[in-house]
Amino acid sequence: MPRRELTHEPSEVEEPSADEPIRLVIVESRELLGIGIREVLDREPDFEIVALVGSPDEAISVIDAAAPDVVLVDVPAEADAADAVRRMHQGAPDSPMVVLGGEDDDASILDAMDVGAAAHVAEVAEPAELVATIRRVAEGEDPLKDELISRPDLVERILDNVRDTIMADREATNPLTTRELEVLALVAGGLRNREIAQTLDVSEQTVKNHMSTVLHKFGVPSRTLAVSYAVRHGWLVVREGEDGQAVEVDYQQTSR
Repeated sequence: MPRRELTHEPSEVEEPSADEPIRLVIVESRELLGIGIREVLDREPDFEIVALVGSPDEAISVIDAAAPDVVLVDVPAEADAADAVRRMHQGAPDSPMVVLGGEDDDASILDAMDVGAAAHVAEVAEPAELVATIRRVAEGEDPLKDELISRPDLVERILDNVRDTIMADREATNPLTTRELEVLALVAGGLRNREIAQTLDVSEQTVKNHMSTVLHKFGVPSRTLAVSYAVRHGWLVVREGEDGQAVEVDYQQTSR
């Protein structure tokens, strides 16, 4: 049964006043992690957890009914996860998103921007950083936009990647080595860098190096877009597992 905890009737969307709690919806597919996030945020007297749900699709009706001040969402690496988060945000644009998880790097920042988030908090962040970010977003700030304004190098990288993607789309040849494609297939299956390293019996830094090469070869700024690019060209095939939940990924062997 999907998890849902909804305690509020529909209300008008408005910036919370000083004497009103900041109302939150947490979207986390991993139940234990979702409970942990809730326990951390429950310690804050000005936070109120309206709902904890397990998927973006389930969250759409909850957000529509509850009109939270901020939505916290972890975006899995599966190929269709980012699209699901975009649908959720498009259905409730007045509830800003904070994307949780991922690395503390430019690729994760760009992934968060790609789904329409106002902020990103890395997996390694301290609870205090998450709490402060939620308060900033609830007050109407857009930390990711501020990051972009202060980072002309990041803007240039986005523009370069757009140009590279246009050029790469004209070439249908898979530029990846077999190992790079193996790494990308595991990313598409939802594994994180540490898990991929254990699966392939390599170091986590080696996995990061492979992903950096993949992003460069595809001319895209993020892992999510790299998976989408490979699926679009037929180099990765992503399908639902036999249990209806797991994701199975096949990849086209290369001669490299």
